[in-house]
Amino acid sequence: MKIRNIFYLVFLTYALANCSNDPEFETAYLNGTITVADSVDDSKDYSGIQLIITYQESATSKVDTIFDKATNANGIVKGKVEFPQKGIYPVFINRNGNQVATTQFILADNDTLTFSGELPALNVNFELDSREHRAMETFDRVDRGFKRVAAYIAAGAIEDSLIYDEVLKWSDLYWEIHEKHSETIAANLAASESARLLNTIDKPMMMQRIDDALTSEDAIFAAVSFGFPYIAKEKGLDKGISYLDSLSELTEREDLILGLDQKKIEVLYDSSRVDEAKSALEIFEKKYKSKTNAMQWAKNIGYDLAYLAPGFRVPDFSFTTQEGDSINSSTLIGKPYIIEITPVASRLYQDQYDRTVVIHQIYQNYDLEIFTIPLDRSEVTVNAFFEERVKHWGVAAFGTFDIQKLIETFNVTDVPTRILVDQNGNIVRKYVASEFTDVIQGMNTVINQSKIES
Repeated sequence: MKIRNIFYLVFLTYALANCSNDPEFETAYLNGTITVADSVDDSKDYSGIQLIITYQESATSKVDTIFDKATNANGIVKGKVEFPQKGIYPVFINRNGNQVATTQFILADNDTLTFSGELPALNVNFELDSREHRAMETFDRVDRGFKRVAAYIAAGAIEDSLIYDEVLKWSDLYWEIHEKHSETIAANLAASESARLLNTIDKPMMMQRIDDALTSEDAIFAAVSFGFPYIAKEKGLDKGISYLDSLSELTEREDLILGLDQKKIEVLYDSSRVDEAKSALEIFEKKYKSKTNAMQWAKNIGYDLAYLAPGFRVPDFSFTTQEGDSINSSTLIGKPYIIEITPVASRLYQDQYDRTVVIHQIYQNYDLEIFTIPLDRSEVTVNAFFEERVKHWGVAAFGTFDIQKLIETFNVTDVPTRILVDQNGNIVRKYVASEFTDVIQGMNTVINQSKIES
């Protein structure tokens, strides 16, 4: 069983898009003390230290202040905070008009947060207690332990024959957190991690745990990330889509239902079922026409469905490589290739670079070519990146392509954006950001198509 390779990948937490309506607010209770060290202020008057908690629905939304109170002379601050949903919220501590510390609170309905700390070293001496934070501390402890073990596995320090039992043990430890700290954020994270590990060694047990965890609607994230791919692979895409529909019936939260609707459209798009994806998108646009973020997402995927769907001819493009080779969409017909559109300074691109090199080396036997079109502002940045590495493929030279036209033509909304094109000049799939982990499946499609045509 080839499970060792899974530990070479960065561990990712998948989340669905969140575009909720005005929610019913939940309430938590704060009771804390913040004082000042005598070495800074020996007046013993600790009044006026502000504790501020904010909420921002999305990156483009305005920041709302949901709690803003100051300490009394004894340094005590207490009160209730109302918030839209259970989650992690930023906390700012100000004194004399200056921000002196930041932290985070996990806010959950009817939870009480007790805290204390002394300025100026709050980052060292701040103590916090609540049901949610106790659960999260347990999760963090187990998570740190597993990551150490994962590093040993990746380094080959644990024998293959022992990996199954080791992974199962840690999956069970995560599941124990889920059971002991039910209805907490940590419990949901632990259930997801338990499922993720079982996904590498025991998928039927994984599905059983996902089903058990679905008493909490937050477990829908794990069901989409791990349950859906398993069902779609084992029983076919239609069964997988039916599974997504069944998840929608488990919740009344509009943000979760919206995310599931998006997932279905994306799955149909990626599977070349373009007409079905377009029909589903029409329903989506009518259903969420009042939601700005949802409509922006619909606009983006609508463009891809119209011009960049699998099977469509790749749009015209052209550039000259740093070596002076003229490249365009016509001259590349006859071989598969990947166009990368990204700043090479992108952290995600750099993290993915070694894997891209491996993919290039594996599929060179099938004439795969890769070309990078850098979106960096400085040519110096691009040259410096490749000076530190062996350059395995062509890189577009500055000034030989129209950046704005390229971004519009390929609907670049996040980076890296990559387009896999087959030997006939047709799009196999567009990969945005972390979706590139699926490129092996796309390359297998190219290879199988080539065998049929030959």
